[in-house]
Amino acid sequence: MRIHHLVALVACSGLTSCFQLEVSAQAGYAQMALDGDVGYVNGASSASIAQDIQSGFGLGDDQGVPYLRAQVDFGVPVLAASGFMFDEQGSGTLQADFGNNLTAGTQVFTDFTLNCAKVSYAFEIGLGPVSISPGLAVDFIDLSVKAQDSVGIFTEDVQLTAPIPMGFVRGQLDLGVVAAVAEVGYMQVDIKDVTAKMLDLEAMVQYRPIDWVDLFVGYRSLQIEANGLIDGDQVDLDIGLSGFLIGGGVRF
Repeated sequence: MRIHHLVALVACSGLTSCFQLEVSAQAGYAQMALDGDVGYVNGASSASIAQDIQSGFGLGDDQGVPYLRAQVDFGVPVLAASGFMFDEQGSGTLQADFGNNLTAGTQVFTDFTLNCAKVSYAFEIGLGPVSISPGLAVDFIDLSVKAQDSVGIFTEDVQLTAPIPMGFVRGQLDLGVVAAVAEVGYMQVDIKDVTAKMLDLEAMVQYRPIDWVDLFVGYRSLQIEANGLIDGDQVDLDIGLSGFLIGGGVRF
């Protein structure tokens, strides 16, 4: 029995799985606002089609949305996920044609939705109270810009639903009662007729009044650019969604 115990201790000394697993879960409220411009016409076009989110679609007011985050620390690899669901309605006047049936000057009612879930897998490099964790992340994006004329006859809908892989790095400062976390994910591609970029920023400061409870304030920003032919249609998308976070969580 003593030999078996010794073998188990030696084996555990060389495996990250023998580190104490730490799991944290957080929920909160995000106050986010949309900006940028969107353009869409059926078929290829060399004309300027982008139009302002605010004046063209009546969007851009602050919206309160739920925010969720979870993290599993295996010792060196860290698996984390966070996400939000954003929805806004508005009314504006188009400055350019949108799709095939909505022409410049048309008053439209708009429904914009952007649901985002980010999953990251990074490897922590500890430097005392500071750690750097490079890795990979995937943003699962479900985006829709739906515009309808005031009569309700014609409707156009630009949709983007895709998993988007990114290079990723997380920086963390842990002082016990107070901790800070910042994450950056970035992607840029140029494939055939489409160029696209995405930048995902997430940061928060945590206060831990007791060991297993934390309160946080933070900031989230998602910037998406896409330009080119998608399914034979010209799309010009340059939008940003950002705002502040507040909430709390537990860890065990």
